[in-house]
Amino acid sequence: MKSMKVKSVDMPLAKPFAMGRVIGLLAGSLWIAGMGQTALGAHVFTVDSSQSRVTISGNVMGAPIRAQGSGSLTAQYGGTLIADVSGDMLRFPGQSEVVAMDSGSWEPQSDGSSGSESANYGGTASYFSTTGVAALRDLEVDVTSDALALVNGSFNTQGITVSIPGGASSSMAYRVRGAINESGAVALGGHSASGQIAQGSLTSVGDQLVLTIPVNYRFHFSLASPNDTTVELTGQLVAIRSL
Repeated sequence: MKSMKVKSVDMPLAKPFAMGRVIGLLAGSLWIAGMGQTALGAHVFTVDSSQSRVTISGNVMGAPIRAQGSGSLTAQYGGTLIADVSGDMLRFPGQSEVVAMDSGSWEPQSDGSSGSESANYGGTASYFSTTGVAALRDLEVDVTSDALALVNGSFNTQGITVSIPGGASSSMAYRVRGAINESGAVALGGHSASGQIAQGSLTSVGDQLVLTIPVNYRFHFSLASPNDTTVELTGQLVAIRSL
């Protein structure tokens, strides 16, 4: 795969957030369910869950975001991706439904109370005497773009926007204990990301078209000081349709 440049996004907060909330919100800014064909000329690609996965990493005010358990910071993705392929142009018209699969049972429960439930992601971070846990659930993402040039099967992903629809049930539950005590759940609908500099590909393999979109975003949050919290999202989406 060709080299890529991480897209860095500054996301200052109006007021400090508990660490558990930061883990979820940053992850939720980003990512990523199944439906049918949409606009005229568009094609339905099926997301290959065996090849599509996104991992969360980073730090909260210098404290690393850690996994709650094996694989809790990596989720596979399924669903459908809608793309309009026409000659040497590729466009994502919207109405894609790409969803994260549960990676295990993670804390807290969906309302922020103690205990664990199935979730896409589960993270934890500690800062001095405060420890937070967060779990992301029902992540669903749409993919849109204007026309993108296809050159020898490659395209620039800078013009692609990935977004969590406003009406999606995507949510993040958090629970923080220590110097700060807070818990609850927040909706993630309406968040989006764009502008990464990376090369995607559309190739013919046997009787199938294989669409690959790399994922490489970095998000900055400001808590105690400017840009003191960073989360990176890395991975890829691979979607296939029969010719």
